[in-house]
Amino acid sequence: MVTKREVVEKRKKLVSLAKKKVSFNKGDKRAYSPKLCVVCGRPLSSLIINENKYIIIQAHTRYHINELFIVDACADITSCYRTLKQKGELEEDVDVKQYQASGKET
Repeated sequence: MVTKREVVEKRKKLVSLAKKKVSFNKGDKRAYSPKLCVVCGRPLSSLIINENKYIIIQAHTRYHINELFIVDACADITSCYRTLKQKGELEEDVDVKQYQASGKET
């Protein structure tokens, strides 16, 4: 199980380690292989069988960590949240102070 805070920390770590980043929008044809989000595992590109080419199906950013290590992540963090929630891997964070302040103590 992954919490929303862990997802945010993973994405912050990617941004801080990246020496270069490249953005891809939906419909972009600059993909030459299947791509997956490194945070949530969502497919970011799809194969068009009759043309034998890949197309971007989800806006994302490619992070160049160094010359050998390049990763892709969804452009929007809510997309990662939604995908992880659908997989059943997202654990909701409950802020204890906020919970107690609302008067719903048990």
